[in-house]
Amino acid sequence: MDINEYKALYANEAADILQALESGTMALEAGSGASVIDELFRHAHNLKGMSGAMGYDSIVEASHSIENVLERCRTGELFISRKEADILLKVVDFLREMISGVVESGESDETRWLLGEVISIIRANFEGSEGKEVTSEACEGTDNTQLSGADPGTVSEIAGVDGEAGELQKEDGKQPEQPRTNSAYYTKCSSTRVELERLDNLMDLVGELIISRIRLSALAEKIKSKTLTEELIVSGRLIAGIQKEIVEARLVPAGNVFQRFKRLVRDISKELNKEVRLKIIGADIGLDRTILETMIDPLVHLIRNSLDHGIEFPAERRAAGKDETGVIKLWCRRERNFVIIEINDDGKGVDFTEVAKRNGDAQIIEGRSSEFSSEELCHILTSPGFSTRKKAGKYSGRGVGMNAAKKAVESLGGAITIESIAGKGTSVHLRLPITLSIIKALLFQVGNEVHALPIEYIKETTRIEKNSFKTIGGAKVFLTQQGTVPIIQSWELLDLNDDTSEGRYAKIIVLETERGTGGLVVNKILGQQDVVIKGLPGMIRGMEGISGATVLGSGKVAFIWDPRYLLRERQGYEFDQETVVSEN
Repeated sequence: MDINEYKALYANEAADILQALESGTMALEAGSGASVIDELFRHAHNLKGMSGAMGYDSIVEASHSIENVLERCRTGELFISRKEADILLKVVDFLREMISGVVESGESDETRWLLGEVISIIRANFEGSEGKEVTSEACEGTDNTQLSGADPGTVSEIAGVDGEAGELQKEDGKQPEQPRTNSAYYTKCSSTRVELERLDNLMDLVGELIISRIRLSALAEKIKSKTLTEELIVSGRLIAGIQKEIVEARLVPAGNVFQRFKRLVRDISKELNKEVRLKIIGADIGLDRTILETMIDPLVHLIRNSLDHGIEFPAERRAAGKDETGVIKLWCRRERNFVIIEINDDGKGVDFTEVAKRNGDAQIIEGRSSEFSSEELCHILTSPGFSTRKKAGKYSGRGVGMNAAKKAVESLGGAITIESIAGKGTSVHLRLPITLSIIKALLFQVGNEVHALPIEYIKETTRIEKNSFKTIGGAKVFLTQQGTVPIIQSWELLDLNDDTSEGRYAKIIVLETERGTGGLVVNKILGQQDVVIKGLPGMIRGMEGISGATVLGSGKVAFIWDPRYLLRERQGYEFDQETVVSEN
């Protein structure tokens, strides 16, 4: 882990904890009870854990010393009066300097010297001669290593603290301690915590602003007001800027979730008697918090499958000429308006013969060198109840996990694909939108109604002479330089009559998804604009082919079509030029 990526987050979290330690200490001074001590102990423990994760050993040692003091307060051995509070606040000041030092330049002689000061003060005032000695590791390279054998009086003199009275005092021959500067009472923070609900509300309000601007644009066009149109263009840029900032504020580094799976891999691989390590790539890629949290369970299912089904036992890997330790890669990357999460293992891959056998299609692999297409493999493996296992195990084999992962991905407007090479491993690709609320869409007309398609699935728009269409196997297609593209008649999907019979040309939206390419014939292509995705009413929620709805400038509702559904039945159209010529 590269700790530099998390320094700013650590500094802000530590600043909050230090503030809480100060406030709690003053509350104890004022006579607060056990609940405040418990809270202080929790803050000190959190700081110790955070610092340990960052590799800041001196902060861990100092936090642990504070924990010891608070533990004695819990048991009633210590009581925090004003004098003890003064000393604890002094320790917090030292801790603040230590944290500032390690964040800026890592562990140093100055940091270790400050650690010696912290432990010296605590020993002299809260532990006495029976307290735990300062270890040479804690103060190595500092002037305070001699404190481990010093008596409390000597320690208090070095620390500048009266061991019996608990009061800060000036050392002989030195100037009195200077008062704290104004800046010492406040640490600037580069970030703040905001409730996710507030960000959701802000995103909803931006969505309403976009709808309002679209309606005003329609009004400006209707009344032909150039001034209003120009102002709407300016406001549109401002709204787009606000939208971008809110979207960015909702993004969470994928590593925040991915790091959790290291423990999962460790525990399950140990139980299965396998040697496996998890490699995380792209941990800094931002994902919408809602999307990331929704993906936790699917990722758990997929990683379990890799551990149980994919990675071989050490003896099997040795026999196959592989390293005994298997590797699962959890990889996140950006592609256009999507984020790709890939779970890749270097295991034995999918047994295509067993898959075909379990699916009841043993003939499907004849003449194919025992391989399925990515689409076929994904369709079979994600089917409800499908498993290559005869008997379900603890972590897989019930035929539930892959299907649950597929449903979760598609519920977010994403897609799942699976690729596997026998003896080499398996890769599962999850294609997810960066955000859920506002998308760019292409509006088109079918009959008298307006509909929308997500722009990222649109390869191009074009027009084709109607008499240039060909027919293959009863299906219409048209030819491009890249190959043959099947035709989808939009009015047929809506059970409407064809009202495009007049005119020489057909208007076509060329769609491209992981399932292939297709041309959607429409009445009219209206143009591109930002649309706000609205949830569907209960009566039509889950309807195939419709992924959402949006409000147009006219106030009417337009359905957002799902291109993957449109191409689902047309993924097999792959004809060469000779086939087209021979049938036409």
